This record gives sequence, C-alpha cells and structure tokens, in this order.
Amino acid sequence: MSTLLKVERLTKVFKVGLFKSRRVWALKDVSLHVERGEIFSLVGESGSGKSTLGKVILRLERPTSGRVLFEGRDIFSIGKEYTRMVSVVFQDPRSSLNPYMKVKDIVEEPLLVHRFRNRTERVVQSLLVSGLDESFLSRKPESLSGGQRQRVAIARAIAFEPKLLVADEPTASLDMSYRTGVLELFKSLRERGISILLITHDLRAVERVADRVGVLYRGKLVELGVKDAVLKNPLHPYTQYLIFTMPVRHPSQRKPSTYYELPEDFEKACPFFHQCVHRLRECEDGVKEVIVDGRLVSCNLY
Repeated sequence: MSTLLKVERLTKVFKVGLFKSRRVWALKDVSLHVERGEIFSLVGESGSGKSTLGKVILRLERPTSGRVLFEGRDIFSIGKEYTRMVSVVFQDPRSSLNPYMKVKDIVEEPLLVHRFRNRTERVVQSLLVSGLDESFLSRKPESLSGGQRQRVAIARAIAFEPKLLVADEPTASLDMSYRTGVLELFKSLRERGISILLITHDLRAVERVADRVGVLYRGKLVELGVKDAVLKNPLHPYTQYLIFTMPVRHPSQRKPSTYYELPEDFEKACPFFHQCVHRLRECEDGVKEVIVDGRLVSCNLY
C-alpha cells in the first residue's frame, strides 16, 4: 500500500477567553498517515483533539502550524477537486440529513454539486452498496431507523466515489444491533478501495474493523501502530488506561491501572504526567517519541 494522506507536525491552537488572551492546544505536533485501502482509527476520550484533526483534514479548520498532504499535495492548495476526493460521515444522521428530502434527493445532492452524469444509477448503486434497496428512494429520514439513516448518510458520502472517507463517531448514536452492520459496511468499502479515517472513542469498533490505530490524549499522539499490537499489548500508560476501561466479558480480563485528576497545563510536561503511575522525573520536562516493536510511542519509559 502507498500513502494517501499524511499529517506532518500538526498543531492547532484556539484562542479563548474574553479578550482571546488564553491559548488552548487542541492538537500538538501530531504526525500520522493513512494508507490507500486501509481503515485507520483515531481514538481518544472527549476533548482529545480527534474531531479537531478530522475538521482540519476536511478543511473546516486551518492548522496553526504543520500541514496535511493528500497524494503529496498540501490540502489547502488543492481546489474544489479535493471535495470530490474526500467525504465525511458525521455522528448523528438525524441532524445531517434533511428531514424534508427524499432519500433519492439526499444521496443525489453531492452528485448535482459535482455535475455527475447518470445520477439516478449512481444513487441506486450507492444505496445497494450501503445495504439499502430501491424501495428506500422515495422514503424520508423520519420513516427510517437509526441504522438505516446512517446507511443513507454513508450512501451519500460514497456516491461520488471518494478516495478517503472521514467517519467521525459514526456509530455513537446507534443501538448495538445497528453498529455491527455499519462497521461491516466500512469493511466492504475498504475492499472497494476506499480509505477510511475512523474517529471514535469505541475500542470495540476499532477492534472489529481497524488496520492501524493512533491514540490521542489532550492533543498529543501518544501511541500509533498496528491494531492488534496496540490493543493486545499497549505500551503507553494512557493506552493501557483506555484498554482497562474497555468493557470486557469477564473481570479477570482486566489489567490493573490507576487514574488521577487531569492536569491543567501540559505545555512542557507529558500530558499524562499527573495521572501516570510510572512517571519519571524527566517526564515533567518533556517527552520523547520512540519506535518500539514497529510502533510509535511518546513515552520516556522506552
């Protein structure tokens, strides 16, 4: 496989407060890449920066520093064609689908924007790929289940055959019975050559479909590697905490862990410094990135 998307030393700082005098790091020096035909999952708790990274990739936010390359080109130097190569599926299909439009019109809308021909054929094909037949064409979102609405959103996102699909918490609003179907659909899209950036806090979803996974904590990428290696043998203390809190079938499967209060500032120290039971004195002065067994870990323990 070859690299489709590359994020290089990306930092995003928001200025907040009454006079915009306080700075908040949403992302700090993040580097990663998404290969062609893979599902790359970005995981972390709420506030970790994963959705902000998705917004930068979608050009909804500009980075403070660093850059994002798509097929070797800076995404902010690419014209309208970028919106034909990169698509998105949001968390809540109820809010992303127009309740007054028929499914046919919803899926066809981006095809009209990009002036595609054979639109009806593409709409039907996209629905079929997404697991919905032609009987859904005349229906409206309010008559659909949550899982069906998300499939319509996915059909719309793939109708113009993007190279990359950014899926931001796509199963968070779905019942368990519908989550499995949507995740299996992502696997079938991967087989069709569509790369997927799966942004989620759900490690079960990562376990089911991802090829590689990156773990974000307070804007910092703390671990990145092949899914099985990261989930079965996490190296960074924060990744270990995430695995510890993931639901398991039996309590004996849990690994011991400790969790402390969140620190207020991490400009200098490791962002996980105050929570980490393995912290060293030098962790307060900064953290190094190392490669251990083929994966990246931002930790002074290695």
